[in-house]
Amino acid sequence: MNLLQFHIQTDDDKIAEAIREAERHTSGEIRVYIASAKHPHAYAAAVEQFHKLNMTATRERNAVLIFIAPRSQTFAIVGDSGVHQRCGDDFWQQVASEMNRAFADGNPTQAIVKGIHRITKILAEHFPRRADDQNELPDAPLHGR
Repeated sequence: MNLLQFHIQTDDDKIAEAIREAERHTSGEIRVYIASAKHPHAYAAAVEQFHKLNMTATRERNAVLIFIAPRSQTFAIVGDSGVHQRCGDDFWQQVASEMNRAFADGNPTQAIVKGIHRITKILAEHFPRRADDQNELPDAPLHGR
């Protein structure tokens, strides 16, 4: 996805709080990764990062990574097999479209939070939080290469 006039300055606390709130409703796990390097092929970079972060290790294979590459003005969303089987490509395109519009408004934190909220709806529907649910992945956004 292309970001329009994307200037990266995110409020990591707001993003982490949105993830914590999301995970109160679902056993799914959401992570945000903000890359410092250029990644012209954001989806390929996101898949690679998804595996590096060991996001396939969740109990229900229900992790989602929002990968942001501001220097390339791109982003991608990757869901593990459990999520993808239940939501399909159309869902990811809808989330990406909503986020793209929010990025165009110049507020990257809000764009990311909107994506988290939209993803939460489908995760909560297909992977409701269980009584024995544990937070399997950290909530804070990651900043890296």
